[in-house]
Order: sequence, then structure tokens, then C-alpha cells
Amino acid sequence: MQIRIGENLRKLRIKNELTQEKLAEVFGVSPQAISRWENNSTYPDVTMLPSIANYYNVSIDELMGMDEIRNVEKINSTFSIVHEYESKGMIDEAIQTLREVIKVYPNNSGFLSELALALTLKINTDTECELVNEAIRLSERVLLNSTNEKIKSTTKANLCFLYLKVNEGEKAIKLAKTLPHVWECREILLPEMFIGDDYVIELKKGVITVISVICDKIENSINHKHSSIDKIIAIGPNTNSNDDLKRKIELLTKFLEVASL
Repeated sequence: MQIRIGENLRKLRIKNELTQEKLAEVFGVSPQAISRWENNSTYPDVTMLPSIANYYNVSIDELMGMDEIRNVEKINSTFSIVHEYESKGMIDEAIQTLREVIKVYPNNSGFLSELALALTLKINTDTECELVNEAIRLSERVLLNSTNEKIKSTTKANLCFLYLKVNEGEKAIKLAKTLPHVWECREILLPEMFIGDDYVIELKKGVITVISVICDKIENSINHKHSSIDKIIAIGPNTNSNDDLKRKIELLTKFLEVASL
């Protein structure tokens, strides 16, 4: 939870055309104290909050930015609910939840991208053109307006498969080429942020994730099915037990042996 009191105090002071020195006189503190409050270096004493709020004729909640905090908490809670629905295969419930929350947050790129992902999971046949087209429109809207690189990358990856579903192969290939190389991905880079045992732990996590995704693709190819990576994009890869990891390593080794023949 991020308290935004410093930013709000600065905005209120400027709005009321006050200097830090003038405000210091009003509240009986030094100008340096006002500066520290506004820079979030320190916070006003809790006993001062009522008088500060009264001085500016605002509520303490407004002073502390509680509405925004509650909005962030609500947004994060909604994402958790949607991801739980998706992990349990309750795709209709996930879609309905997202449609309802988008009525309140119509320009939230995270929700729009998540709805496109949920619709992609819902699309199981070629007859569901309406859902495919809706998911494409949502994804293209996110790419046009979002500044969040994580959301944009996830949306791009999913949109590649949506383009394939409407026989737009050239668009899919062109879009896929804009995604990061494997050596730029999180699983490869994150271990470098650590040293010693922590490096090994993070590297192991990355290796398991990469192997899980690759083996899922191999198993689909063996069963003559298209890759299910669109599902992985939505709910993540299966990275369960060490026994499962051993099976995946054996599968990967056998696949590479056959492929090299």
C-alpha cells in the first residue's frame, strides 16, 4: 500500500498558492519539515492530520489518497479472482467478471488484455469468429494505448495466435518478430540480479519454467495438436514436482535425439 500524502500535500499547497514557508508558519513546523513531507521522506505526525485536513477542507482519506489505494487493491483483487477462475477452467466466470469490471474501468489496459486472454481460452472451434474478432479488437486497442511493456508483451504474444485463427499468418509472423529474443526474457535475466545461492535458486526457477513451456509444445506436436502456448500465456506453465521435471527432461532429450536423426 503506497501512502500518497506527500504528493497530495504538495498539490494542495500549490493549488492554494502557498509557499512552504507560509505553510510552516500555519502548522508550527520548519519549512524543511514541509519539504520532507512533500518528498515523502517523512510523514506529518498522526495528531496533525485532522488539522491539516481541516485547513484544506478535505477529508483525511482524501489527504492520504485512500480512494486511489482502495482502487489499486480492488484491481489487484479482481486479477486474483480472474486468474483463479482461469486456473480452474471456469472461463465463462472469468469473462463475466472482466466484463463487469471493465464497465467501471473501461480504459484499464490490464483488464482489456486479460479479457482478450480469457476469450482466447474460450475459443475452441473455428465457428466462434465473434469471440476471435472481439479478442483481436481488444488486443489491438491495448497495443495502441498501453504504456506498460509487460502488458504489451503478453498481449502481443496472445495476438499472434489470434491472427492465426483468422488466417492472418503474415500479421502473426510480423508481430512475433517484435517480441524479445530468448536471451532478453525474464527467466534468463533475473538470475543475474542475484549472487551465490540466490543466483542458483533463481536460475533453477528459470530453467524449470523454460523446460515446462518447451515440453508442453513437444507433447502437443507428438499428439499432432497445435501448440497450447496461448493457454500458457493466460495461466502460466505447469511447473510442479521434481518427478514431473525428470519426465520432462527425458521427453526433451528423446525429442532432440529424434530431431537430430
